[in-house]
Amino acid sequence: MYFLYIKIINKDYKENVVLALEGVGIEKASYFEARNLDKDLSDEIPLFRGFFLSEEEKHKSVGIITALYEKRSQVNEFLNLLEASGLDVKSGEVVRVATWEAEQII
Repeated sequence: MYFLYIKIINKDYKENVVLALEGVGIEKASYFEARNLDKDLSDEIPLFRGFFLSEEEKHKSVGIITALYEKRSQVNEFLNLLEASGLDVKSGEVVRVATWEAEQII
C-alpha cells in the first residue's frame, strides 16, 4: 500500500486531477484547501480572514489531495493521464506529487 500526496498549485486544474485519479482507480481521496506560505514565513498570519480573497490571496491558495492506493503503476498512469489532458506536470507549476510506502494499521 502507498500514500499519495498531491499539491495542486493551480486550482484551475482541480477537476483534471480528480478525473485522472478516478481514471486510474484511486478512490476515497481527501481534498482540502491550504495556504502557500512562500512569502508569509516572515509575516504574521491573521487568525481570521474575510470571505473575499484578493487576487494575491487567491494565488497563495492551493489544494491538497491525499489518498491510499495499491499499485505503484497507478501513479505513473495518473501522471500520464494529466499529460494527455494537456497539463505540463513536469514543470511543477500545476501540481506536485509525492508518494511513499505506507502500512495500514486498521
